[in-house]
Parts: sequence; C-alpha cells; structure tokens
Amino acid sequence: MGIIGIRTATLLLAALAWRSVLVAAAGEADGVFNVKDYGARGDGTTDDTKAFIDAWSAACGARGSSASLLVPAGKSFLVGPARFSGPCASTRIIVQVMGTITAPPPGAWSGQKYWMMFYQVQGLTVTGGSTGLLDGRGRSWWWSDQCNRYGDIYKAPTALVVMNCTDVELSKFSSKNSPQMHIAVSQSSKVHLTQLTTTAPWDSPNTDGVHIDQSEDVRVTRSTMGTGGECVSIGPGSRFVTVDGIVCGPGRAVSVGSLGKKGATESVEYIDVKNVQFINTSSGARIKTWQGGKGYARSISFTNINFTNVDNPVVINQFYADPYHIPNMGAVAVSNITYTNLKGTSRYRTAVEFVCSESGSCTNIHVNSVAITFPYGEALALCQNAQGDTSGYVYPKIPCLR
Repeated sequence: MGIIGIRTATLLLAALAWRSVLVAAAGEADGVFNVKDYGARGDGTTDDTKAFIDAWSAACGARGSSASLLVPAGKSFLVGPARFSGPCASTRIIVQVMGTITAPPPGAWSGQKYWMMFYQVQGLTVTGGSTGLLDGRGRSWWWSDQCNRYGDIYKAPTALVVMNCTDVELSKFSSKNSPQMHIAVSQSSKVHLTQLTTTAPWDSPNTDGVHIDQSEDVRVTRSTMGTGGECVSIGPGSRFVTVDGIVCGPGRAVSVGSLGKKGATESVEYIDVKNVQFINTSSGARIKTWQGGKGYARSISFTNINFTNVDNPVVINQFYADPYHIPNMGAVAVSNITYTNLKGTSRYRTAVEFVCSESGSCTNIHVNSVAITFPYGEALALCQNAQGDTSGYVYPKIPCLR
C-alpha cells in the first residue's frame, strides 16, 4: 500500500472512530456499564455503594434497545443500602450479577427497610450465573442486640425489593442470609422470578424466600428455597400469581396471607400453586387470616403437591396468631379453594387442618385426590366450620366436607 493509501485508510479509521463517539453520545448504541469503571473496588471492605449508583445512573440514562450494569465475577462488593430508580431511557436494562454483593453490618443502615431496591423501572432483568450471589449477612441481625434495640425482627431490612415496576425478570442468582425477606415484589406487574436459590438457617426469623403484595401477574418458577420463613408468601392485594416447580425446605410454607390484621379489609385472588415439593417444613399449602378482618381470599388452587415429613401439610387458619377464638367476630371470606393430587407424609398425626370462623366464611372448599400419611399410625383431619366437598380418594377423611 502506498503513502496515499495509508493516509486514506488512516482517515477512514479516524472517521469511523469519531462516528462511534457521536453515536454513543447520542445514545444510539447499547452499552455495558461495569461498576469497576465507576470506582468499585470489589475487595469486600471498601464501600462501593456510590460506584454502583453511578453505574446505574449511566446505564439507566443510556438510550438504545438495552443497557447493562455489570457486577463482575471474582469480586466481593460491599454495597448498600441503595435505591436504583427509573424510569430508564432504554427499553430494557439488564443487571448482571456475576460476583458477590455483600451487605454492610447493622450499624450502617440508619433505619432503612431495604438493602437494595429497584423502583419505577419498566423493562428490568436482574440475572446472574453460578457465581452471582447476594450475601445479606443476616446473622448480625437475627440474634443480636441490634434486633433487641429495634424491638423485633420486623425492623430488619428486606434484601432485594422490586417496587412499582413492570415487565421484570429475576433469574439465575442466589441470595443467602437475608436480614429479613430475601426478595419482595410490591406494587408491580408482569414479574417473573425463576431459577433462584435462597438460603438461610431454619431458625432465622422471617427470612421469606419471596414475598408478594399489591402486585399482579407474578410467576415464581423452578427455584429452590430453604429459609426460616415462608418459601413464598402471597400477601394483600395480590392477583394472578403462579408458583410452579418450587423445592421448599427448610422453611414454613407457600402461604396466602396473613390477611385482615387489626380489622383491615384485604384481598387475594387467582392464585395457582403447583408442582411444589415441601421437605421438612413446618407447614405446606397454607392460607391464614386474622379474626375480625374483612375482604376475601378466593380462587386459589394447590395442585400436584408432595410433602416429606411436613409438620402441618394442609392448613386453612382463620385465627392466625390469635389464640382467643371470639365467636362471630367475622373473618376474611375464604372461598373457591381447590386441592388436587396432594400426597406425602406428615410429621404429626393431624395432616389437614381447616379451622374456620363461626361466621361461615370458609365456603366452596374442594378436595380431590389426597393421600397424606402419618408414619406411626392413622392420619387425621381437623375440620371446623368449613363447607365444601371431596372427590376421588381422600385420606385422611375430612369430616365436615361432603
């Protein structure tokens, strides 16, 4: 190539490079925003919160079909509390958690109720891989003086909150030892949580795997959850929720409720729980409401459920956390509840408990094909004020259903 050709090629490369700068400046190119490029150290001791927020701001402001915030593998980043707010310029923002994000000790929280929150984002993916981990360092909360000073464990923060968001996927990362709930979905819609792992000791208080409230069109699928709280808790204002393919244990249950505390009017409807394995949990398929509450829990199904050594496999309890059953006090109406193909073993003799209010608020309970045994004798069902029917083989026999 002659001198003229070299100069021409050089000018062409320079022009292309300059055009790339202009395109990026105009926000027309997708980008990856690595937290290390914004000052994150990833040494496990330096506070990297500002770097994460700055990287989020850059990714959220980048225009294009998508933008990514990268948390690289092989590093441990001390972060939080932090709020990542939208709306964002791109149609989808992707957070790739390939490394470990570690929570600060309790003294650094200043009363915040969450560790990390995604707020008002439309089109969000938070994903990881075999190395992606959120470490909430919950042990410093569960049995410490910090909890005693705050009064109770409910003052402990939730690890990851999705609030007021639409079109969200959380997938393929792990969360361990959350101070309280691992993941909470609130006031959001079109949310899919899949291939997640949440772990905490069986006696860690209220470390729910996933909690859902005031949200609709939420799916929790193909995940493993072992905690000290509910594996999945479905709270007030939840509609069209699917829980499918969960392995739960240790923990409490997949629960609907609790609803109606202090006389509140609350509702939950169109809940589908299926293909769940409960292993050594304190409950299994559970619905719980408070005395004196108002509203309803309706159109709820539990299908293809397997219990292994579960304390209380099937429960409807309208006297949740209230030992004083006041007659005719009223209750959240529980109706159109369907149980199909439930089987396994109960740790205690009473395998089914339908304990309902005298106000006649448990109706249309349908039980089809249930076989839950007690290894050391005859299994029993406790049935109080529930109305409904059974079909197929049902053991133990439920005396107050037709």
